[in-house]
Amino acid sequence: MATNSGWLISERLLRMVVVFAISVWMARHLGPADFGTLAYGVSLLVIVQVIATMGMRPEVVKDLVEDPDHEAEILGSALGLQLVSGSLGALAALGLLWWLDPDADALLVFAVLALGLPLNAVSAVDMAFQASLQSRYSFMARAVGLGIAAATRLGLLLAGAPLIGFAAAGAIEIGATGIAFAVLYRRQRGPLLALRYRWEVARRLAVTSWPLFLAALAAVAYLRADQVMLQSLAGSAELGVYAVAARLSEIWYFIPAAMGSSLLPLLVANRVEDEASYDASLQRAIDIAAWLALALAVGVTIIAGPLIATLYTDEYAQASSILQIHVWAAPFVFMGGIVGRALVAEGRTRFELVRNLGGAVVNIGLNLVLIPRFGGVGAALATLISYSAASYFSCLFYSPVRPHFWRMTRALAWPLRGRAWT
Repeated sequence: MATNSGWLISERLLRMVVVFAISVWMARHLGPADFGTLAYGVSLLVIVQVIATMGMRPEVVKDLVEDPDHEAEILGSALGLQLVSGSLGALAALGLLWWLDPDADALLVFAVLALGLPLNAVSAVDMAFQASLQSRYSFMARAVGLGIAAATRLGLLLAGAPLIGFAAAGAIEIGATGIAFAVLYRRQRGPLLALRYRWEVARRLAVTSWPLFLAALAAVAYLRADQVMLQSLAGSAELGVYAVAARLSEIWYFIPAAMGSSLLPLLVANRVEDEASYDASLQRAIDIAAWLALALAVGVTIIAGPLIATLYTDEYAQASSILQIHVWAAPFVFMGGIVGRALVAEGRTRFELVRNLGGAVVNIGLNLVLIPRFGGVGAALATLISYSAASYFSCLFYSPVRPHFWRMTRALAWPLRGRAWT
């Protein structure tokens, strides 16, 4: 797992450094209002991308690990489903946005961003690389897309381009990444045309993945509901300030995602072959995730004020208070990401759905109450409470998954345990 995680984390670290540096310049260039409009469009795009994947990733990876001889049918069916669902999701989002919030800038920004979605479907081949622990190819493909997008955004910043140019850069990144995945898949595993869409396989994936799809949709709803609701309840300028803080807080969320992606194939294998090894490897992963997140939260809380003042203009000063609250969601996000993969390995995808739906309901309800009164600070509080409820406390109230609650509790109490890794 270590080598595979290393490639995934390297890709995300590269993205973190490049995207962060450019986003700071973009925020200063666009100002809070336009930066907030762009963040709104990106939030909607992330929701559509979740709709496109239909929660299939863990199930497809699991199928490819267990039945590699049928990769063409499994991967081809997943790619076809992702193409159709992504296109339909984008059209539905455009219609809903036009109906609920007919803001011309927001509508145009999202429409331009969504142009890259058809090529994004090709990125489904990443699941084959994950199943075979070949994440270096995922790193290469995403690095190509990131490099092209970074060069485009730098050119736009130097030219003093308007908001719509940066939306186009987002679409270019999605498209370039998809093309890079197609090229690498052809070189390493065969041509995309060899993939075969099978209705029976697609139907089975859709049926078995629907709890994960709804869970992922709920998860992204409470990951992005704050930004969507801030736009509606407090305006794009308040969202722009909040987006700066949220980006500084969430930029680290690639760590549990990378760990979980590499951990899933091993959990699936270990659970069948050696229950003790399964328990030990899972506890170790949760321990590492928890304490990385706690160290991050403490450090960011201390430096939030000087960090915001140094990087951004005075218009973003309130972002430091938002960041000092928002970053404490990290321990629950990190641990929850690992536990989510364990739930897939254990076949408990319906509980994953329940806990994420509960988190979404809590998040949306709290945002409705707190945003009108406290603005971005209220949204950060809603995020912290809902993440802790969904990722941690939910496991306490359902006996089959209660061991995960105690694993997370042991992780948080790691220094007090008798010996390391127990």
